[in-house]
Amino acid sequence: MANFVITYDLNGPRPSHKEMDDFLKATVANRGRILETAWWVDYPGTAAQLRDRVKTILGQEDLLLVIEAKSAAWTSLLVDEKSLIAAWKTAA
Repeated sequence: MANFVITYDLNGPRPSHKEMDDFLKATVANRGRILETAWWVDYPGTAAQLRDRVKTILGQEDLLLVIEAKSAAWTSLLVDEKSLIAAWKTAA
C-alpha cells in the first residue's frame, strides 16, 4: 500500500460533492478528507491506477490530481490527526 493525496475540482453538474465522498469511501477503505476537496488514501496500486479509478466518476470538465506522498507535514486538517498519523505509518 502507498499513501496518496487526491484533490479535485468538480465543475460540472455531476458528480456532486456527496457523490464524490461516497465514491471515495466505497473505493478506498483507509482514507480521510484532509481539506475540503483533498483526501488522503491508502491505495495498493500506482498513482496512474488510482487516477484511472477516480476518473470513472468525473465529468469532462472536472479536474483531478493524484500524488503519491512519501512524507507530509501539516498544521491542522479535517481528519483526526492521530488516526491519520497511525494510518500513514501503516501504509508507509
